[in-house]
This record gives sequence, structure tokens and C-alpha cells, in this order.
Amino acid sequence: MVLRSRRPSLPELSPLARRYGAAAFVLWLLAILFLSLAPAEATLAPELWGDKVRHALAYFVLTGLGLLAFGPRWTLLMGIASLGAGVEVAQATMGFGRQGEWADLLANLSGEALAVALWLVVSRLGRRP
Repeated sequence: MVLRSRRPSLPELSPLARRYGAAAFVLWLLAILFLSLAPAEATLAPELWGDKVRHALAYFVLTGLGLLAFGPRWTLLMGIASLGAGVEVAQATMGFGRQGEWADLLANLSGEALAVALWLVVSRLGRRP
């Protein structure tokens, strides 16, 4: 009898694929930081989708790339959540025409939670005989 761990497993990816995933994670992280902290007039037009949808999508992709590159680690997930909170605090205090909002933080966390939920579903489906 083989006992299986309840912990979600990391998909089988080659080391090269993990490196590309890590590079994509870093690039996406830098894009989020720029788009979140640059003066409002230097970023994308606000007419593109809803603001909260953009927040959720950005953190969904960031979390997904992080999970693929590094696996489900608490430090990764807490770091991404802290990033979302830190960006909102920075926006509220720096005065570049940005405003930190609780609703934006909630959208960030929602995108992260959706990526984790999708990760859990896919990893459980992958373990079925």
C-alpha cells in the first residue's frame, strides 16, 4: 500500500522550464511594481477593463507564475500578499496621483486566492489514478 501525501505536488517541469518560470515571475513582479508605483499619467489608460479586475488578474498571474516556478510555499504566498498590501500603503503615502484602497488590496488577495485554488484543483486532478 502506497501512502500519498495530502500536500499538493509540484507539476513535473524540467529545470529549464522552472528557470523560465522564475524569470517570468520576476518580470511580472517588476511590471506590477512599475504599474503600481509610477505616476498615474505614466501607466496604462484607466479605460482598460475595471480597476479591480486588473488588480485581481495581475496578482492571479503573479501567483500562478510563482507556484509554477517555486511550488506552493508559504513564504511565496505571504510575500505576494505582503506585496499587495505594501503597494497600497505606498500608493497612499507617496503622492504621485495614486490612491491606496482597501478594495484594491481585496482584489489583489482575490487574484492570489483564485490562483491558489486553481493550483489545488489541478494538482488534485493530476494525482488521481
